[in-house]
Amino acid sequence: MAEVLRSVFLEQVAPKLRDGFSQRPTLEVELAALVERGAQAQPELEVDAPGLVAYVAGHVSEQSSFEALHAGDLRLALACLLGDPTALALFERNVIARALVAVRGTLPVGLTSDEVLQRLRVRLLLRDGERAPALSTYSGRGALVHWCRATTLRLVQEFARTPQREVLSEDALLEAPALTRDLDASLLKQHFAEAFATAFKAALAQLPSRDRYLLQLHYLEGMRAEELGRIFNTHRTTVWRWLTQCREQLLRATRAELAKTVKDTELSSLMNVLHSQLDVSISRVLRAAADEPSD
Repeated sequence: MAEVLRSVFLEQVAPKLRDGFSQRPTLEVELAALVERGAQAQPELEVDAPGLVAYVAGHVSEQSSFEALHAGDLRLALACLLGDPTALALFERNVIARALVAVRGTLPVGLTSDEVLQRLRVRLLLRDGERAPALSTYSGRGALVHWCRATTLRLVQEFARTPQREVLSEDALLEAPALTRDLDASLLKQHFAEAFATAFKAALAQLPSRDRYLLQLHYLEGMRAEELGRIFNTHRTTVWRWLTQCREQLLRATRAELAKTVKDTELSSLMNVLHSQLDVSISRVLRAAADEPSD
């Protein structure tokens, strides 16, 4: 798994930082420790380790230690962006509620706490045209509750400076009331489900037959690296390297296929969804193919 995390991180990190990180001898250990700290802090959340690493890679700006990052908050933020109901409930109870307390005494005339809550949900968790959900910018360098409090204060200040009250659209009000809905990730899946499925199937079909067979045994039959090593007459570390290469090739090919039909502004978000749910996507497509009747 450490090799997979390293590979995912280096693929997703900014090109100008890639060389420096690739030469860091402790990168695999640091990433594995980050994932473990996140799991310990938020054990009730289901977050794919490579998906978390991909999210972190998209937010690092300098070669600092990962130890300073708030791993549990990063895990919570990513789970919220992917629409996990448990994460969304935790986020509202433990983060948003505390942020609202900090601004209640400073609300301008005409703005209620309930309206701040609605606007905050929209700002943090929903895409607005070209603007990504604000929560997707959280980098983990500070506590999530402090970051959310600052965002809430900015939202209140924006309202106070606006001469005329901006009324939330009907669509936004319908989408914002309950954080327990599958928000941004769900919307992406709904809007691009067909393109996503077609691109991923095409990417899978581009793999050599040996790699497809390897994935079938691993994901459908549940075979571990040791068992696969005996079948392919090689060491388990070689099997893990093959699996990592398969994942990388699937991601590259899927991106290339999606780029034919999806705008650049949406492509990165779609790929983040795929990163976080790659194992599930592989299993689903392979199982669907196995269930198709043969001619």
